[in-house]
Amino acid sequence: MPETRTIINGPASVPANAKDVPTVCVFCTHNCSLTVDVKDNVITAIRGDESNPNTGGYMCNKAQAIPNYVNHAQRLEHPLKRMPDGQYQRISWDQAISEISAKLNGIRKKHAPRAIAMFGLGGQGNHMDAFGALPFMFSINSPIFFNALGQEKTQHALVWRHMYRAGPDIYLPADEAKSDYVLVMGTNPLVSNRGLKPVDEYRKLASDAGRKLVVIDPRVSETAKKADRHIRVKPGGDAYLLMGFVATILQEGLQDKAYIASRVNGFEELAEGFKAVDPRKMAAYAGVSHDDLVLTAREFAAAPSACIAWDLGVEHTVNSTLNSYLINVMLLITGNAGREKGNLFVQQFGPRGLYLEKQAKALVSGIGAIPFILPVGMFSPNLVAEEIQNKHPDRIRALIVDSTNPLVSYADTKALKAAFEELELMVVIEVAMTETARVADYVLPAPVGYEKWEYATFPHLHFTPQLRPPVVKGPQEALPEQEIYYRLTRAMGLVPKAPGVLHLLARKARSPLGAPVYLGALSALAAVRGGGLYPILGRIMTWLYETLGTTLPSPALAPLWLLCQGYALTHRKALNRAMPEARGHKNPFAAGELVFKELLAHPEGFLAGELPIEDNFKVGCRHPDRKARIYHAQWVADIQKLAATSPSQQDPSYPFVLNGGLRTGWTANTIVRDPAWRKGKGPHCAVLMHPSDAASLGVADGAMVRLETRRGHLVGPAKFDANTAMGHLQIPNGFGVEYPDPVTGKLTPVGMLVNSIVDIKDRDPYTGIPHTKYIRCRVVASDELSLQKVPA
Repeated sequence: MPETRTIINGPASVPANAKDVPTVCVFCTHNCSLTVDVKDNVITAIRGDESNPNTGGYMCNKAQAIPNYVNHAQRLEHPLKRMPDGQYQRISWDQAISEISAKLNGIRKKHAPRAIAMFGLGGQGNHMDAFGALPFMFSINSPIFFNALGQEKTQHALVWRHMYRAGPDIYLPADEAKSDYVLVMGTNPLVSNRGLKPVDEYRKLASDAGRKLVVIDPRVSETAKKADRHIRVKPGGDAYLLMGFVATILQEGLQDKAYIASRVNGFEELAEGFKAVDPRKMAAYAGVSHDDLVLTAREFAAAPSACIAWDLGVEHTVNSTLNSYLINVMLLITGNAGREKGNLFVQQFGPRGLYLEKQAKALVSGIGAIPFILPVGMFSPNLVAEEIQNKHPDRIRALIVDSTNPLVSYADTKALKAAFEELELMVVIEVAMTETARVADYVLPAPVGYEKWEYATFPHLHFTPQLRPPVVKGPQEALPEQEIYYRLTRAMGLVPKAPGVLHLLARKARSPLGAPVYLGALSALAAVRGGGLYPILGRIMTWLYETLGTTLPSPALAPLWLLCQGYALTHRKALNRAMPEARGHKNPFAAGELVFKELLAHPEGFLAGELPIEDNFKVGCRHPDRKARIYHAQWVADIQKLAATSPSQQDPSYPFVLNGGLRTGWTANTIVRDPAWRKGKGPHCAVLMHPSDAASLGVADGAMVRLETRRGHLVGPAKFDANTAMGHLQIPNGFGVEYPDPVTGKLTPVGMLVNSIVDIKDRDPYTGIPHTKYIRCRVVASDELSLQKVPA
C-alpha cells in the first residue's frame, strides 16, 4: 500500500485584522492590483493599488464583489461523499483520498490513461491549482484537459501556431493606448473593462482629434457612442466584413510592401486567393455600408499605426477561427503585427514556452488539443459530453472538475448533465457547493484565492509578476489544490516518496551553486525511472513540492521558484532591462534567485522585465526565417466558399439572433454566487430587445417573455433597448446560478441560464468553441411566471 503523506494541514495563518494588504481582483484576466482592509477575518474595504506597475491604481466596480465571493451561504468546508440516496455525507480527508485513489486506480488498471480527464483549472486570477493538477495528470500520463480558454480563445493560439509558430505563452493584444487608429471588434471596453485601464485609455482616445476610433458592433454600445465611426455589422457578419477589408486592401494595392517583403511568406498565394472576394458583396453580406467598409480599410492601411482590439463578440460567433485568421492577415498586410502602436506580441512570466508539435485529438470529432498559456494542449469544454458518451474503449470514465462549474458556465447544460450521469467517477474540487458539485460523487473543499498563496500567469508586454499571500483565513478543512493532488498522487502510487538526497540538496537550492545541483539531481532521478516525458515531469513537480516546498514560506511556492529560475535562464535581456542589479549576476541561477526574492518581497507586484519594442515581431514569430506564414490553404478555401455563397436566409421558425453574453456593469463571472453585490434598480438580468420588435410581439417593457431554441427555453423579463438592433436580442453573462433565498433558504435561480438553451453541436469546426453569441431563437409573450419568481 503506498505511503500516505501530507505536506499542508489546515488553513494559512494570517492576522484577523489588517489594513492595506496587497492582493488582486480575480474577476477578469487583467487582475487589477488592490489593497484591502480586513476586520475579524472579513475583507471590509477594497482600493486600487497605485504602487502596482501594471494597473497603477485602476479598478472597476466589480472588485467590490470580492467579499461576496469569499463569504457566502454556499462555501464548502468539509469533504463530502454522495450517498446512494443522493444526499451528501461529511467524510474525512483520509477517507476521501483513499476511496478516490482506489477508484481511479481501478479505472487505470482496465483502461487507457486518457479515460481519466481533467476539467477546469485557473480561475481568472487563481492559477496555483495548475501546479498540482497538471503534475497529477502527467503522472497518470493522460493528455485530456478541458479548460475555459478552450471555450472562447484557443482559435487564436491555433492561428498563431500556424502563422508564427508561436509558443503557447504568446498573445497579440492591441496597443490601444498609443495607436493612431484603433479598430474595436466584438468588445465594449468602456463597460467590460477589457484591457489595461480601459475606461481611462478609451476616454483619452475618443478626445484626441489626431487619433481615430472605429467600433464594429451590432449594438450601439457605450464604446460605439464614443467612436469616430460605428459600423453596425449584422450578427455573425464579422468574417464577411473582415474579408471585405482584406480584399479592398489587396485589390487596391494598399498593403505595406516593405513589411511584407521582410516579415511575410506566402503573400502571393494569399493575394491570388482574394481576387474573387468582392468587397461590395461582403458589405451586403455583413449588413454594412459599402462606403464604410472601403473607407475603413483604406484608413487602416494608410494610418501611421493601426491596431485591432477584439474579444468575445468575434470569438463566440460563427466563423470564429476564420475571424482570428483574418484579423491576423489584416495586421500583417498593413505592417501592424509585432509593432509598437499596432498589435504587440506579449508573453507570460516564466520560462519561454515550449512548442510541442504532437497534440492529442478528441476521439469523436478529431479536433486537436491546442496549447495556450500552458504547453499542455487543451480541449474545448464543448467536446466533453461526446467524449464521455461514445463506445470507444478509451472514452472518458472519470472526470476531475477543478475550479469550474460546467453546468452553469458551459454550453448545453442538458447534454453535460446527461453525460456526467454516465461517468464511473466524478470528483469536484471547489470553494462552493455549485450546481456541478451537486451531481459529483465526491466534493473536496479548497480555499478561495484570498485564503491561500496565489498567482496568475496572464501574458503582458511587461513582466509584472505578483505573488499574493493569503489575506484571510479559510475554512479549517479546506486544502490548497496542490496539496489535494499531492495526496492523491502519493495514495495512488503514481510517484514514490522523494529520494532522501533531494531533501538534502533542497536545503541549499536557493544558493547560486546549490540551485543547479538540486535541479540536476531532481531531473536525473525523475528521468531514470523512465515512462516518457509526462511521467518524468510529474515526478519532477511532485518532488519539487515535497522537498523544496518544505523549505519555503509555503510549499505552494516551489513552482514559482522554478518559474523564476526558468525566466532568468530564457529571458535574460528582458530581466536586465528592468532590473539593472541582475546584470551583476553572471550565474543565471543567482539571477533567478534575485527574481524570486523580489517576488516574495513585493506582494504588490514589481517590474521584472520588459520585452523589446524595437524588434517585437521576433518575440512571437519563431519560424527559423522569422517570417509569418500568411497563406493557409484550408482557411483560404473556407474564405472563398463563404465569398461565393450568400449567408443563410433567416429561419422563420427562429427569426431572432440572441447574444448570450452581454457585458454590463453588474456582470462578473459565475464564481460570485451571492447576488447581493449588485446595486441599483433591476432587473439586472433581462432580455434586451428593440422596442419595435417588442411592439410586433405585443410585449410590454418589463413583461415576461419566453425565449425558445432547439435545445430548450428560458423565461425572463423583457427590457426595451433602442441600442439593440432589430432582430437581435441580448442577455447578460454571469447569471444562472442557484442561490439560497435570504428568507426561505430555498435554492432559487439568479437570472437566466443562457447555456441551457445553447446547442452543444453549434460550434466552430476547428476548435469546438460554441456560438453563444449567435443563438437562433424565437420569442413569445409569457405569463407563466411573475417577475418576482425570476430573480435577476
